[in-house]
Amino acid sequence: MQLKNFLFIVCLLGIVTAIQFDIGQREEKCIYEEIEHDSLVTGDFELMEPILLHPQIIVYNPQKQIIAKKETNQPGKLAFHTDQTGDYHFCFTTKRPQPNLLSDTIQRISFNYKYGIAARDYEDIAKKEHLGPLEREIRKMQDQVLEIHTDILYAKGREEAMRNTNGKTFDR
Repeated sequence: MQLKNFLFIVCLLGIVTAIQFDIGQREEKCIYEEIEHDSLVTGDFELMEPILLHPQIIVYNPQKQIIAKKETNQPGKLAFHTDQTGDYHFCFTTKRPQPNLLSDTIQRISFNYKYGIAARDYEDIAKKEHLGPLEREIRKMQDQVLEIHTDILYAKGREEAMRNTNGKTFDR
């Protein structure tokens, strides 16, 4: 039973988040994701045809500081390492109105982002470190186990903090 749960968790680590949404002129749409510290985050975004608006993507850290910013009318990529645990905001805005477009003009955006183990390119790592296919897979599994261990420690810390809060509240 424990092996089955472990394999289920390992399978979840490979999930990639992809979303498509519409954005109008002078509009902002944000995606929030809680990400652990020292995680690699990568993202790809694409404007679907017809390209009518020129959106800007701004990434904020948990303290609402800008850590990445890109304005484009073409597909693009972004990558960064997190320096703290918390909610990271991926915000798409179209603040500049396009004078020749109707006010109800919308742009469809496709955004695909990954973090943690899913964001690492193990093919590239294998080339740099001269790893064979089996060694590459072992390296990937080692990283997955380490990430699971880190997540468990984080959950235990949160549980302890909640238990302390509940105890203090009960004692009042």
